[in-house]
Amino acid sequence: MTTSSTHPVDLGDVEAALARIADAIGAEKVITDTASVREFRDPYSYRESDDWDASAVVCPSTTEEVQAVVRIAHELRVPLWTFSQGRNNTYGGPATRVKGSVIVNLRAMNRVLEIDEDLAYAVVEPGVRWFDLFDALEAAGGRLWTSIPDLGWGSVIGNSTEYGRGYTQYGDHAENVCGMEIVLPDGELVRTGMWAMPGSKVAHAYRHPFGPQLQGLFHSSGLGIITKMGFWLQRRPETYASCWVEFQGDEALAAVADGMRELMLDRTVTNYPVILRGVRLDDDGNPSFEPDASRWLARFALYGSSAVVDAHWSTVERTLGSIPTAGLRRRDYAGTDRTSHAGHEDRVMAGIPDMDILDLFKSVYGEDTAHLDFSPVGPLRGAEVVETSKLMRSLYQETGEQFFSGLMLSPRSVIHISTMFFHPHDEVQTTQVYDNYSRMVAVMRKRGYPVYRTNLHHMDLIAAQFDFNDDALMRLNERIKDAVDPRGILQPGKSGIWAKRFRDA
Repeated sequence: MTTSSTHPVDLGDVEAALARIADAIGAEKVITDTASVREFRDPYSYRESDDWDASAVVCPSTTEEVQAVVRIAHELRVPLWTFSQGRNNTYGGPATRVKGSVIVNLRAMNRVLEIDEDLAYAVVEPGVRWFDLFDALEAAGGRLWTSIPDLGWGSVIGNSTEYGRGYTQYGDHAENVCGMEIVLPDGELVRTGMWAMPGSKVAHAYRHPFGPQLQGLFHSSGLGIITKMGFWLQRRPETYASCWVEFQGDEALAAVADGMRELMLDRTVTNYPVILRGVRLDDDGNPSFEPDASRWLARFALYGSSAVVDAHWSTVERTLGSIPTAGLRRRDYAGTDRTSHAGHEDRVMAGIPDMDILDLFKSVYGEDTAHLDFSPVGPLRGAEVVETSKLMRSLYQETGEQFFSGLMLSPRSVIHISTMFFHPHDEVQTTQVYDNYSRMVAVMRKRGYPVYRTNLHHMDLIAAQFDFNDDALMRLNERIKDAVDPRGILQPGKSGIWAKRFRDA
């Protein structure tokens, strides 16, 4: 199993840095006792391992305090690892890549700073969870919905800048980002896009900048700490229809995948659908695992006036209704209804956060169930979807591990999400699951399917797959990293990018 950087590296003067940080932001915001620091381990690695342990955790609550922490770390060459909520456990949670780094915990920066109901955006700090944004939008009048991922405890900023996905019309969360405030590795504060002009009235309403588009440099990178961000939102519809198609077999899977592609491209379906394998819904909309691997569920939504939803439903019926074994169903809700949805599957496409899916996952090994997501991306062509689905099933059958899979659809591509379950107190089983992940990366590379997002263990491996022209992309990333963060203090190893200081080590 790939582990964190365990070779000797210069961590700077950690002890002096922590003393100065305590003076700058308050001793109560600096955590150093071993038991408390261990709470910030990767919960889905082998639980008894200390390979990823931080030396301390600091908890700033303002942008100015973040700047103070970064300036001290920069001066004393202490590596920092930042998280917003640190809840995305399948990708490493709050853990660091370099043992002994200092964690910057931004959970206390949890304010929704602005909601503009006319222009449909919010401005949030990194500690704002999907639960918090939902509550703030309802309190502001309820004219706006936010897209959400499956679990509501994560950070809006963290999820969006890690290319997280939701299931409404605004489900590609990275595309909703408009205007960031960022602390650079030397402590300097910058704002991106139109927000760089003081007093700008379109800081979060116009996405493009004057000059180069730099906002994307701070997605999934270690080039800065985001302290504020604008996020675009969906107007509340008159009617929302939660829609499903149930079907069996590979022929139907190919036809549904092709049909959903055409429905998305012609804008009949405007949300981000999923196709789930091995899951069934009861009459109340609650999911459970279904051992029959040939059974599939496709979930999608329709939004608009009642007449528009009915018209789009007619198109759906014409496109999908004639597919052998396929059965369509639909539940309608008023856009103002935020309480009576049948279950998680209906709530998530209406932007109503919950934690229900975590309970489903815990049904495998109990409270300690861990899971690892493998997420290669391929084209949305029915025949290829079927071939890839068969291939991934065969890869899991070789290990005998229980897994769950879902296809996250966009109009032109599909993320083949599969989830391996294991017990993190079992070192042998945990190692086998992570090693199998590495093997699947090699298989999918031959198929031309890159992985879009990965856990701490495999960042270097995934980065190495993008090796066109003798690793030209990585060399460019390293040049940018060395220019912006010459002392290599922020997120060392994030996305497989190491500053010169660590490359030399």
